[in-house]
Amino acid sequence: MKFFDYRMLAKRSFGLVCICLLAVTLLLPLLRSSAAACSRNNPGIIDLTGCPFDDSLNVNLDGKWEFYWNQLLTPSSINSAAKQDIKYIPVPAVWSSLPHGEEYPRYGAATYKLLVILPSGAQDYALKVSSIRTASIVYVNGERLGRSGQPGLSRQTANPQNAPYIVQFKAPAGRAEIVIQASNFTYTNGGIANSIQVGTSKAILRLEQRNRTYDTIRLSGFAFIGFYFLGQGLQRKEDRSSLELALFCFSFAVYLITHSEKLLFNLIPTISYEWFSKLQIFSTLIGYYSLSSYIYSLFPKLYSRWVLRIIIGTSLIFGIFTLVSQMHYYSQPLDYLLALNMLPIGYAIYVMIRAVLHKEIGSSYLLISIIAIGEFSFSLFANLAYGTNLYSTLPVAAPIFVLTQGLFISTRHAHAYETIKELSQQLERKDKDKDEFLLKISNELRTPLNAIINISLSLFEGSSPAMSSSQREDIRLILGTGRRLAFLVRDILDYEQIRGQRIKLYWKPIDIQSVVNIVIEVFQFLNKKGEIRIKNHIPPGVFIVEADEHRLMQVLYNLLDNALKFTDRGSVVFEAEQVDDYVHLTVTDTGRGIPKERLESIFRDYEQVNEADSLENGGLGLGLAITRKLIELHGGTIKVSSTLGRGSSFTFAIPFSQKGTYWEEPEDRQLLLTPVKSPIESLVDGAAFGESAATVTRTEDVGYYAPRILIVDDDYANLKALTNLLSLENYLISSARSGKEALTILTDERDFDLCILDVMMPEMSGLELCRIIRRTYSPLDLPILMATAGQQLHFNEAAFSAGANDFIHKPYAWSDLKGRVKTLVQLRRSVSDRLDSEISMLRAQIKPHFLYNAINTIIWMSSRDNDKTRQLLYDLSHFLRGSFDFGNQETAVPFEKELELIEAYLSLEQARFGKRLTVQYDIGISEFSLPPLIVQPIVENAVRHGLMEKMDGGTVTLATRRVGDQAVITVSDNGKGMSDDKLASLMKDGYVSTQGEGTGIGLKNINRRLLKQFGQPLQIVRGENGGIEVKITIPWKGELS
Repeated sequence: MKFFDYRMLAKRSFGLVCICLLAVTLLLPLLRSSAAACSRNNPGIIDLTGCPFDDSLNVNLDGKWEFYWNQLLTPSSINSAAKQDIKYIPVPAVWSSLPHGEEYPRYGAATYKLLVILPSGAQDYALKVSSIRTASIVYVNGERLGRSGQPGLSRQTANPQNAPYIVQFKAPAGRAEIVIQASNFTYTNGGIANSIQVGTSKAILRLEQRNRTYDTIRLSGFAFIGFYFLGQGLQRKEDRSSLELALFCFSFAVYLITHSEKLLFNLIPTISYEWFSKLQIFSTLIGYYSLSSYIYSLFPKLYSRWVLRIIIGTSLIFGIFTLVSQMHYYSQPLDYLLALNMLPIGYAIYVMIRAVLHKEIGSSYLLISIIAIGEFSFSLFANLAYGTNLYSTLPVAAPIFVLTQGLFISTRHAHAYETIKELSQQLERKDKDKDEFLLKISNELRTPLNAIINISLSLFEGSSPAMSSSQREDIRLILGTGRRLAFLVRDILDYEQIRGQRIKLYWKPIDIQSVVNIVIEVFQFLNKKGEIRIKNHIPPGVFIVEADEHRLMQVLYNLLDNALKFTDRGSVVFEAEQVDDYVHLTVTDTGRGIPKERLESIFRDYEQVNEADSLENGGLGLGLAITRKLIELHGGTIKVSSTLGRGSSFTFAIPFSQKGTYWEEPEDRQLLLTPVKSPIESLVDGAAFGESAATVTRTEDVGYYAPRILIVDDDYANLKALTNLLSLENYLISSARSGKEALTILTDERDFDLCILDVMMPEMSGLELCRIIRRTYSPLDLPILMATAGQQLHFNEAAFSAGANDFIHKPYAWSDLKGRVKTLVQLRRSVSDRLDSEISMLRAQIKPHFLYNAINTIIWMSSRDNDKTRQLLYDLSHFLRGSFDFGNQETAVPFEKELELIEAYLSLEQARFGKRLTVQYDIGISEFSLPPLIVQPIVENAVRHGLMEKMDGGTVTLATRRVGDQAVITVSDNGKGMSDDKLASLMKDGYVSTQGEGTGIGLKNINRRLLKQFGQPLQIVRGENGGIEVKITIPWKGELS
């Protein structure tokens, strides 16, 4: 059974109505002309006595009028004019292009005269003057009754103004002598361009009112339709057709208001005729341009781009010419331009016909549009070519064209909607397939990506000097690209975990301020856009939330990363406030800002502010989507506000912790340790958590030399678990719950083999504490194992940059933790054994040259001074006995013993160098102890490499002073000194001889031993006399640890 298609019936009915309207408009001029069949015309006379004038009949005074060229005659003077001056010309017509080859110049003045014989009676009559170019005065029966502008015999005396007006008069004798003065010195042609109508006053006034009503309705209709299509175009920015059609409607509205009754003169009475005429031309040019551009946007494959460019170029050139020139210049080629602009209409018809043949959607509407625009173009062509008056078709054809085009666009949109609906269903299915594919690919990419990153990093950091800068840059680019891809893989995996609801949260009270500090430190390490200041305005210990440490850190990381990506300069500020049971944290930047229409979409999956972001900054647009979902998993919300060019503010709310403060000991919190087997499980139960935090735990079988470990963690449960677990491995454990407490322990008890730091702690983060420790201890003197909940690669890099030896992620795997602790402790013990070996090497480090020179000096002195020779032999014997004392493993010796060794050495050197070496002693204190062979190597370096490399030698000074509870030993010389670069690298490479006598152990060993035992490094500065000054600071009275 075939159902009746009402939609097709409606389309056909609409098309039939439109075609009938167009046909009627074509016949209107013929119907109107038949109304004047009652008139009898003779040259200069029109007899209307047979016309039944009533309130509806108007007659065109078309015929031959008397014409007086280049004369402005009044009714009183026109009758006395010479008969040879009388000419007869048809009206309406312009005098520059009269039929039968009779023409007059386009610029000039003239007088028209016509005698109209009317039915006798006392009726009131009126004339309707539509267009006399470009100024006119009308006399009836010798009386001046109407005018538009001011006619003149020259451009200086004439004032153009071609506005429609009505002349009312009486004809009691049934005769009306009409005299019209006209002049034109501006437009391309002059004369009575349109028919002058006569009728009763009521009929003429009714005609004017009807024309104005029609114009107003058409004007309002086109303006309304224009705004409708403008709104559609602004909503669909990718589709220009609606905007072009809106522009066509607006241009036609301006065309209507400047033609027919020319309502613009009523709206703006003071407008000059110059600008009025320019508006007429602009509306026409814009109409042709918008029509062509509209058809091109609909059918870009059918419409030639070159044709469009020619139309735009022609319209633009003539528009500029019109704007900058005067009317008598730009009006001359106007007729040719209008004829030329018939081509865009004809080409538009051609394109639409091709579209119909291609069976485009809405072809029925295109057929009606072709008929409407065809009639429109036919009317224009007939008016230009044959001087017809078919203007009545224009107000009908144009609305029908616009209406059918609107229906055509609506049909295309409806079809597009159905297509999109079908495609969206397909996309949903493909989206699921895509997610599964991405998940599989991401899992497969992780292993090779890690290999690429690690190999690139090893090449970059271990590159040989032979590698060029461009090769290093290429490796750096590979490394950066690999890391970016690793971040994408991480985002995809997190996204899929969230979508699959496989995210597991480890809840604990967290201080927001400490988490923000950690994230800021990570980005400062990365040095991303270092010109941007990152500020944390959140006070410590005030805003405590219940959250997962790792996921909260990931949220803050994503928000800060997003802020820095789109901020070129300025600052990023973190602020917080408590609102009811939630903490509102705000991240504010001074970046580019986000358009209002994108404020919600940026939280959607795979969405970014603009397409260029993915190319410039990388990423898939998952960061903010993951952030929003993580916050929602915590029971919070996120919102954003932004101003373009001024920045954005992201604010998220997360529940306030109701379980107490950040420092309270938990009772039933899950430990951040993976399950372990007995007997360890029995050591991490709640019963063991009652002890104080800062304690030292050792088992009974632990010996005195057991490795010592300092654990710093603000979470009491985690701290206690680590303490109990590591105690099982025979480690001595000290624990602290803050950075300040840890620094106090390190000051009092320096001899630790390992320090385990939690990254996130209140007031002082683990990264900051690590950097402070590294000011005193090198990575070999005190290894640091950093524990972090963050899984991002940047957190690991920040830990290494702060000075950590290794890192481990929470939750811990006990086997992994035990292996890392054992490795680092063995590293520390190996370094300690090496230091002891170096002390023995220092005792044995007697250079052959020194011994050879000392013996030669004693032999030379034996022939001159026996007493001095005996003293030198005693000093050499004392020096060798102190240097070769390998059995002495004391950690400290009295300063007097070290001083005897120094005096013996300097005595031998003074005997050798004579007056070139001067020694000064300024011993303020001597009742203290110090590690062996600490001062003597420094004195030897001062003599050999500071003084003796100068021709005239110099002075070495040894001084001791007490400063508070510290003993300060100073060794200074006035030798050659050293450069800033040498001084900066001294502690790294040791004091190396410039004469090639060997490197020795140098000052590195001395500095390490001082740091290990006293926590005070060597201080090496440039002396006042140009040499070098070395200071050693140790506790008074030899208080060694």
